[in-house]
Amino acid sequence: MANDVKSVTARAVTGGRSLERDTRAARDQVIHVWRDWSTQHRLLAAMLGGLVAVHISSLAGFWMGGFGLTRLDYNTANGMVLLPGGSPTQQFVIGGMSHYADGVFFAVLFALTLSPVMPLQATRLGNIAKSLILGTVLALLAIFVTAPFVFGPARGVHDSLAGVHAGWNYMLSVFIFHWLYGLHVGLIYNPYDRVGEHA
Repeated sequence: MANDVKSVTARAVTGGRSLERDTRAARDQVIHVWRDWSTQHRLLAAMLGGLVAVHISSLAGFWMGGFGLTRLDYNTANGMVLLPGGSPTQQFVIGGMSHYADGVFFAVLFALTLSPVMPLQATRLGNIAKSLILGTVLALLAIFVTAPFVFGPARGVHDSLAGVHAGWNYMLSVFIFHWLYGLHVGLIYNPYDRVGEHA
């Protein structure tokens, strides 16, 4: 009886390890297929990555206020710049279209010009690191350029350090927003250096 229990236990453990190994192999295969597709269709992968990334970060921005951070609504902020006399709904919709177009544009710009020349290998983590650098640069631009010279004047604020004067909470929110954007760009736009390469 004890030997039967040991035998069943050993088979269960071995079967569990086999299932785990098979699951890992299947996951790795899916990742390779995706990265091959991303390598062959860089522009489409970048566009998809930018669209998904801007959507996820925008949703997170709306929710940041519930977590003690500054609520970020780039849709309405863009709308205030583009349609200063528009209704809140018009500003949100038109600003949202502009914001999403920006998200796709920056992902494509990154994929076609910046990522290939960055001194990091095109591994899964290397590509994510590159896109997090993109997110950091965009956050710095948002704090030191967009906030004081685009969104500030639309709200009647004329302060060349408006992003800094908004406080650490605002700056942290902007960095988290753009790091989320960069992370998701890198998860989706994650090509190899060459087609068929499995690094």
